Amino acid sequence: MIRKILLSAKSPKGTYTLQGSYYDKVSRKHLYVVENGKRVISDFENDGSYKQFDVLLSDGAMYTLEYDDNSKDELAVVDFYINHPLVYCVGHNNPNSISPLFTLVLQHKVIDNEIEAMNENLDIALKCLSLSFEEKHDLAFALGIDARGMTHRELISRLIGANLAGDAITRKNVFEHYYDSIDTDRKVKVYVNKAISLGIIKQENGYFRVGGRTLGSQERDVVDMCNSDKDFFYGFIVPECDKHIVDPSEDLNDFDSKDVTNIINDKLKSVREKRARKKELVDKLVP
Repeated sequence: MIRKILLSAKSPKGTYTLQGSYYDKVSRKHLYVVENGKRVISDFENDGSYKQFDVLLSDGAMYTLEYDDNSKDELAVVDFYINHPLVYCVGHNNPNSISPLFTLVLQHKVIDNEIEAMNENLDIALKCLSLSFEEKHDLAFALGIDARGMTHRELISRLIGANLAGDAITRKNVFEHYYDSIDTDRKVKVYVNKAISLGIIKQENGYFRVGGRTLGSQERDVVDMCNSDKDFFYGFIVPECDKHIVDPSEDLNDFDSKDVTNIINDKLKSVREKRARKKELVDKLVP
């Protein structure tokens, strides 16, 4: 398939030249792009008969390179530019990077990444919807949300959001860790955040403290402390939290399985429409 890369100078003013040669730290070879930007050779192949191809950009101009992703030679040219010491490409770790004076964009990759992110967000939303009212209530506390008095609908709105931008999705790493944890680890995470919300565990001068005892500077430190000191956790944190926070009342459960089905169908429809629009953009990149 024919693809495109877009290369531009970071500064919108002036004239800049991207030299068509550099020393590659990975292959330990000097590389050159030749044949009007269609082929890459190493210093072992360069007998002086090839003309180096440089890219000249003036006043915000953009260099567009079309390539066939089935061509080994043309893919080598793309790798050459992605790993050029003066080029920055979003999402790529350049082993040769020195000073990113130029920006490279792989158009189809940007769109593919957006579609992948949408799929991940939808997956988290479906996992979140599969939880019971009580489990969502605990999840909210695990994410640092004070869920006291929140109805089932309010929890879903906060956790998932109208446009798949709720707390469970924007903090997907925390959600996935909580979702995949065993019950005891979940409980500690939930109760630590309940204790913080209630002020039982206070944050003072950058440290979490309770009763003169310093638990650490990060929430993770507090969770580790409670995991290691079971007497402290079950003998103090849990009973103190249970005095103030109980399981959510059924009166607040204003959601049923039919509502869940409708939400899932709406989310699926929205994501499918966005996927279709993204696919159209990709198709337009192909001449």
